[in-house]
Amino acid sequence: MTPNPIRRAQPSDAPVLVTLRALMFEAMGVPGVDEARWREAARAWFERELAQRHTCVVLAEDPSGAVVASAMGRLRYEAPSPTNPGGVSGIVSNVVTLPAARHQGLARACLDELLAWFRDETDAGQLELFATGEGAGLYESFGFAPTDHPALRLRVPRTDGVLRRP
Repeated sequence: MTPNPIRRAQPSDAPVLVTLRALMFEAMGVPGVDEARWREAARAWFERELAQRHTCVVLAEDPSGAVVASAMGRLRYEAPSPTNPGGVSGIVSNVVTLPAARHQGLARACLDELLAWFRDETDAGQLELFATGEGAGLYESFGFAPTDHPALRLRVPRTDGVLRRP
């Protein structure tokens, strides 16, 4: 019997999660993926946030036990709305697979397990994600659909260069 290669990430998985996150950003054409500043901040973030109830990362391992894919979910608490009366929503991100492990259903398995977490262990009433062209088909197969109101983004310039966190 083959062991289940899908598991929940622990704070000790932070370094590999940073590597997978960098791979995702590289695939998206985001500059600066090799910069140490964001990587260290991301490692500390994963260590801290994976110990919390509002963040879940699902990992896939290859037969040797090496992590080769991930999917991350995080709860957001907002004012209630007609489409989300409870005010709890979720964001899906960091769905990424190492190139050598692609086309084996690992991202699908990670996403399936992540959606089970949202459904069974949280109060999230709706989920959101930002898809690359390559990943859109996977998300649509789970029922994700485009919205009528696309996201807009504004970068907040910092004159002092200090990273802030709540």
